[in-house]
Amino acid sequence: MGESSTTLNLVPYIIIGFIPGIINGINAWITLEKKYFNYVFFKPLKSFLVWIWLLIQIYVPGQIYWWVITLIFPEKPDINVLFILMVVIYGICFPSLLDVIEQLAIIPRNVSIIINCVENLLEDYLTKRQTGKTSDFWSDLEEEIEKSSDLLGGIKHLKNHYFYVKYNRINEKKYQYFKKKLEKIAQNKNTEELISTCFKGIIPRQDLLGVLKKFKVSKNFIDRYFK
Repeated sequence: MGESSTTLNLVPYIIIGFIPGIINGINAWITLEKKYFNYVFFKPLKSFLVWIWLLIQIYVPGQIYWWVITLIFPEKPDINVLFILMVVIYGICFPSLLDVIEQLAIIPRNVSIIINCVENLLEDYLTKRQTGKTSDFWSDLEEEIEKSSDLLGGIKHLKNHYFYVKYNRINEKKYQYFKKKLEKIAQNKNTEELISTCFKGIIPRQDLLGVLKKFKVSKNFIDRYFK
């Protein structure tokens, strides 16, 4: 009966322990998306290695929280707003706190080594899988747009619709920059400049296919890279 009561008392702490892992997982995912933004064909949810990486990002902060709660505190802290706020802050600041936590010997030193190892494996895997196909894509796209039957129509779509919706309300200066850039490109019909300044590192892969269709690129090109 005593053990059952103790286990029930731990349930709220276990539930709260998911908070820092989830927060760190979300932050890590945002960082991942920014880091590999230029990999046009990167589909993270279809990569087994990405799932392992994500599980580690969620598991490690929660495990450290549990070590602190069970091994350091002689009595469990009261669950209140301040306690939950501290757990949330810990989850938000976890990457910068990890070295400090290891130096204080709260956790084994090899935890950060494992995290770094998995991140290095993921980077090496994605570099090998994505670099060649992505570089071929941009090279072939330049040729496709040069042959496009509606280059000016595609540029107009970017200027008056895509970049307008994306930037006009939140960053007027950025919108004006792309507007002027596209007006100049439309005059010169410079496809190389169009791709390097208005596509690469600008249009996310989720939007890329829809934008390319506005340029009326060939069906063969679409099938080769997006089917």
